[in-house]
Amino acid sequence: MRVSLVGPTHPYKGGGARHTTELAHRLAARGHEVVIESWRAQYPALLYPGRQTVSAPEGEPFTATRRELAWNRPLGWWRAGRRMGASADLVVVTVLIPAQAVPYLGVLAGVGAGART
Repeated sequence: MRVSLVGPTHPYKGGGARHTTELAHRLAARGHEVVIESWRAQYPALLYPGRQTVSAPEGEPFTATRRELAWNRPLGWWRAGRRMGASADLVVVTVLIPAQAVPYLGVLAGVGAGART
C-alpha cells in the first residue's frame, strides 16, 4: 500500500516528530511504500517562542521525506494534498495542536476522494 504521512519529522523536536518518523519506519518495514509530508515552517514563532528544531536527530531520520508544507502558504497545503491524493492509497494526518487544524483541512481538501484518509 502507498501511504503518505503528514506531520512533523526531523529536524523538528519532540514526541510528534518521533511518532511520525517511527510510524513511517514501521510501515516501511512491513512492505508499504511510505512518504512523509513534513513542514518547512510548522507554525509562527509567536505560538512557540522557543527553538522548534534540533540539530541532531532524536531517532533515525526517514529518507523519503518532503518538507514543502508551510503554515503561511495555503496554496501549498492544497497542492500537497492533490499530490498525495494522486499518489497514495492512504493519507494519515497527525494533528498535534489546534493551530494546525486549518492547514490540515487544506491538505485534506486537496486529497479529495483521491485516497482514503
